[in-house]
Amino acid sequence: MRLAKRWVCVLALAALFVGVPMGYAEPRDSWSLEARVPSSAMAMVSIEDVGGMTAKFEKTAIAGLFREPEMQAFFKPIEEAIEQLLESERGSPFGEATPMIMKLLEQMGHLRGQIAVAVVDFDPSQGMPQIAMSMDFGQHVGEFAQFLDGMRKEIDPQGNAITSFSKDGRTWWQVQDGPPITATTVDTAFVVATDPTLLEGVLAGAGESSMAASVDFSSVRTRCGGDQLAVYAYANVPAIIDTFGAEMPDEVRRIANALGLDTVRAAAYGMAFSGDGFMDSFILHAPDASHGIVPLVTMPPYQPRGLARVPANAFYYEEGAVNFDQVIPNIRKLVGSIESNAVEEMDGFLKQMTSHLGVDLEKDILGGLAGGACTYAALPETGGLFPELAIMLQVKEPAVYEQTFAKLAMGIAGAVSEEGDVIASTRKLDYRGQTLHLFEMQASRGDDVVPFTPTWTMLDDWLVITLVPHTMKEIVLRGAMTSGGGLAEQEDFRSLRRVMPEGAGELAYLDLQAIMSLAYDTLVPVLQTAVKPNVLGREVPFKLDWAQLPAARTVRPYFRSVGAYTTWNKDGFAVQMHGPIPLAGLLMTAAAIAVPAMTFGGMRESSVRMRRPVPRMPRVEPKEPGKPAIGLGGGPAKPSQLRMARIQAEQISSYVRVFLLTQQRLPKSLDELVKENVASSLPKDPWGHAFKLFVIDEKNRKFVVRSAGPDGSFGTKDDVQSSD
Repeated sequence: MRLAKRWVCVLALAALFVGVPMGYAEPRDSWSLEARVPSSAMAMVSIEDVGGMTAKFEKTAIAGLFREPEMQAFFKPIEEAIEQLLESERGSPFGEATPMIMKLLEQMGHLRGQIAVAVVDFDPSQGMPQIAMSMDFGQHVGEFAQFLDGMRKEIDPQGNAITSFSKDGRTWWQVQDGPPITATTVDTAFVVATDPTLLEGVLAGAGESSMAASVDFSSVRTRCGGDQLAVYAYANVPAIIDTFGAEMPDEVRRIANALGLDTVRAAAYGMAFSGDGFMDSFILHAPDASHGIVPLVTMPPYQPRGLARVPANAFYYEEGAVNFDQVIPNIRKLVGSIESNAVEEMDGFLKQMTSHLGVDLEKDILGGLAGGACTYAALPETGGLFPELAIMLQVKEPAVYEQTFAKLAMGIAGAVSEEGDVIASTRKLDYRGQTLHLFEMQASRGDDVVPFTPTWTMLDDWLVITLVPHTMKEIVLRGAMTSGGGLAEQEDFRSLRRVMPEGAGELAYLDLQAIMSLAYDTLVPVLQTAVKPNVLGREVPFKLDWAQLPAARTVRPYFRSVGAYTTWNKDGFAVQMHGPIPLAGLLMTAAAIAVPAMTFGGMRESSVRMRRPVPRMPRVEPKEPGKPAIGLGGGPAKPSQLRMARIQAEQISSYVRVFLLTQQRLPKSLDELVKENVASSLPKDPWGHAFKLFVIDEKNRKFVVRSAGPDGSFGTKDDVQSSD
């Protein structure tokens, strides 16, 4: 019981840390913390528009998948089992804390606006950050205050840990036990801070000097999704450097500045709703950076130059444009700002490579490229499993570049052959008037095969490189066709084009729809045939009916492909990804599964160790015909108790089947399951009685596991048994 109260106290204090009960003010406008903290604040993380998130989520493809009747039929037994599991934990520490958790979740369901945390300042000498937090409850802010006030009275009736006082017509609260916390209400929000002076500043607002009024903050927020944002994290890089830069060694600071750290104004992550999916954005904001990594590469806005040659069934595609002729000069400038000797070493290496290969890599190879670059991977449209993999580079003068690249290939062949393990050579092959250049390799000793033959050719102003000649021939034939039907016409690809951020210079596409369909269409039949009797294991108290899973044709429309968009220009660097599930969602889902699983497992183990023995109840006579079953304590058996008894009987039956598989016989009693380490322990039924094994047919190994039911006597009408 003491452990249960401790859990309640922890929950209550956690709630007080995020918002404590204060006076209620009539709402005026929706609350936003960024408008209340100064632009010099170091960082802020927020969940936006909590009240409108459900409506936005309902428009996504993943929400549509879970609305499918077939999918709901599959998950229904799991939901019922979880309800029964919670019911069975009544009396344990977890069970006693569950009502408080449910009430807290109910109150959190009243959130309507923003939840935000800001690190306003930090004192490295004391190691204490100044933090402000707010939660916008809209019209329900008063209800949440009353709920927390009730929790406060329960856990601290004497006011030893939490004190309250009135100031400026407002109720303020302070948490004395632990880290200093001060809180109050304003408009529709609970506002919490680590110090009273900070909280007063937040309530007053920062006006034109606020973070919201900062050009850097607002522009990055817009790029991350604007009004469609669900999660937003913003770091004020100059403020962070000013605070912690003094501890950075001079040499490290010099190198960091040479790389352009001193030009970065902000770093941000945003997860936003976009189309029928989500857009994750990672942005490094460095407007008009004059040095460092940002000016190293510049990308013009995406133009589909090589897309026409990409087949419709491509599962990967990437295209963009880069100023290749400026890459080495920019790298030379960058490394020179770090260490001057590095430039001489770099130029010496390039000179050595030019002499060795017979081609100037900087001037002739990179300098001859026009900027466009495209890569794709696909399975052959005509059948076969050897993937098509092609790299395409746009060139300035095709005829000149073909001769230059041929020299490079010969130079590489000579360099490879010099090692002695592989013999490399080049040759030409005429295919329907197109010259194909083959780079052939063979082991110099033995019969080892080099599993590819790089092939290249010039198609219009594109240098095309493939792994094998077969792929190149397919590309040549596909280019001669006039019927179209390439990747550009695929609907899932077109949908990714429609949500592409403005100004993005590169598009990468992964046909997740096809990959997920292939995996689903393969895994589901395996589960339906091999995983019998559909029991996951001894620790999972419910069965999964894999036969209930929807057909692939049902779920495929809800699978969506992934698009990645790269922007690299004078404003900085950004990678944005559009997909069916956000990266933040994946991380939160993993945490939601892992943390409760570990916590619940530990709590169950603790409850088993600490729970007092259940006193044996006096025997209850069997119920008379027509009368309800008698439950624990003398009342009618609850439907939830009957359902839990069936679940427990099925769980013990699964242990019996494991015993049967390993021992090739049925156990003489259920006690053998524990003796043979098939089960660590066996549960009592909801009325405190032990289950019993009944053998129906020894020869055919038929059995049932039975509970005596509420009356405690086997063989009466209220017995509950497994389905075997």
